[in-house]
Amino acid sequence: AGGYATYGVDALGMAVDGYTSGGVVTPHASFLAMPFARDEAVTNLRRIAQDFGAYEDGLGFRDSVDVNTGRVSDHVLALDQGMIAAALAQVLKPGLLQRPFRSGGFARRVRPLLAKENFAI
Repeated sequence: AGGYATYGVDALGMAVDGYTSGGVVTPHASFLAMPFARDEAVTNLRRIAQDFGAYEDGLGFRDSVDVNTGRVSDHVLALDQGMIAAALAQVLKPGLLQRPFRSGGFARRVRPLLAKENFAI
């Protein structure tokens, strides 16, 4: 309804208009936490699926849930599913995604492309 919030980090959100502490959570964040708190992440995902019906068979988790109102996003985003797949790959085979970025070949090929970008705001 109101978008994402800076749950637990209000000071960071106050710097941007429109952000307030709220109850909107996104399931992919629990997947990203798995390498650090696997049991808690799995418990959280089960609760999001069971308590809110945020898992869509054949598609994956919906984008977000407002845990205060129980409203579940209407959207299943490929972006979220990609982060979920990447997080699971990291859990199943640690370093799988980092290894190519640390190799000299990748850096040699990508550095010239990044040099052309202007990341200024």
